Amino acid sequence: MKLSLKFFPIKDLFYSIFPTIGTYGGYINDVAPRLFPSLWVALSIGLIGSVILAIIFYLDNIRNYKKSLAEVLAIGYFMNFTGRLGKLLKTKRPIEFSFPDQTVSITSDKISVEVGLPVNLNSLVRYAERVEQQTQIVYVREFSMSEPYWLRAKMENGRLVIYEFPRTLFSLSKYLQKDFADQASATKNSREIYSFFSKKIEQLRIEYSSEISVDRLNFRNI
Repeated sequence: MKLSLKFFPIKDLFYSIFPTIGTYGGYINDVAPRLFPSLWVALSIGLIGSVILAIIFYLDNIRNYKKSLAEVLAIGYFMNFTGRLGKLLKTKRPIEFSFPDQTVSITSDKISVEVGLPVNLNSLVRYAERVEQQTQIVYVREFSMSEPYWLRAKMENGRLVIYEFPRTLFSLSKYLQKDFADQASATKNSREIYSFFSKKIEQLRIEYSSEISVDRLNFRNI
């Protein structure tokens, strides 16, 4: 991520770090006057320490920003896709799925969902391509909604297997353009951000475990 004043701890410098430089200087001179015989030496050391702390705060602010962004995407994805599917699979009445060439009515005990959680951008792209090649777009209508929504699925030995993955992660390049400037940096930087995403998904799975069908949602790292 490129240098940005948005993440620079300016308030911390003015209200916390800078006012203590003189205090540190006086303390150092009182405790170790031989090591720091000059007030300017003590002040310089205090200033250097302040700069180091500012850099640490800056990097921590960037990390927190990335974590918050990943968690917001995770919450949105879970509520709109994973959580919705989990609730749908708890119903006992047949669910209607519309394939391009047929409509299938099937009970939830014959439905399973694989949710791929990528470790980096490369794995997300590979998984997305494989799912698109091996599955079809299927429309499902919930009784609580007037409009159907689509997902990727296929029939295997009389069972409906749904394949899901967080497409929302593709939008990260719009918010973190520097981190996704080229393939090498995207692969490296996406690993940490995707880790934040997966950890938040795990928290949500635990939080909503009473509302979704945990047994039929198979989460796996891809």
